[in-house]
Amino acid sequence: MTTEDGALTVAVDGVLDPTVEPIETAITTLWRCLRGLAIGDFQRRAMHRLLGAGDTRPIEKLLDGEGRIDWPLRLASGGTVTVRVWRGDGLTTQQRVAARYVPVQLPAARHGEGLWAVRDRATDELVRDDEGQARRFALEHSARAWVSGQVALAGYRGYRQGGTG
Repeated sequence: MTTEDGALTVAVDGVLDPTVEPIETAITTLWRCLRGLAIGDFQRRAMHRLLGAGDTRPIEKLLDGEGRIDWPLRLASGGTVTVRVWRGDGLTTQQRVAARYVPVQLPAARHGEGLWAVRDRATDELVRDDEGQARRFALEHSARAWVSGQVALAGYRGYRQGGTG
């Protein structure tokens, strides 16, 4: 049993910023962080069984539901911290789409400024229309509006498919 992309993101609010690493490394990073916290013996033993025993199966089994788990730990000082673990990089579909497309200005054919297009970072090529021609925009704002439309569409598709977008 493995994660879809072999990576987990781990974080502890106020203590460990979100860190994306291969599953074994992520669990080790999280365990090192937690064992340095002032938590009770019961919580420490539970965290050791879950994270410090060298077996990834318990945490993967917990992630099999929604792919994300959060749990609070009570600190000896009386406060709490929230431990967060999720599959992959933790980005929503909309965030992935927004990061994928970037407006770029094309070289001008003549004097002046060139038209705008959108580069797909996944393929490192310009986005093309149905006829296979690079989509061109007169203004940067128009290229950004096209990207925004793709982000909105990704959110709609995620919502319609039961995801969180």
